[in-house]
Amino acid sequence: MIVNGNSKDFPSDITIDELIETMGFPKNIVIVKVNGKRIPKENYNEKLDKDSNIEIYSFIGGG
Repeated sequence: MIVNGNSKDFPSDITIDELIETMGFPKNIVIVKVNGKRIPKENYNEKLDKDSNIEIYSFIGGG
C-alpha cells in the first residue's frame, strides 16, 4: 500500500477510517483520495486494497 508517496505495510482489512487514525491525522479536517478518486467521509468505513495508492490531505488553519 502506498500512503502519501511512501510504501506502508498495513493489515489487508484496514479501513480508511482506521488508516487515518493510525497515521495520526485528525478525521474531521482531511481529504482522502484512493487511486486518484476522492472518497466522501461517509465511505471511510470501506476497506482498502493492499495495492491501493492513498493520498491523505490535512488542512491546518492559520491567521
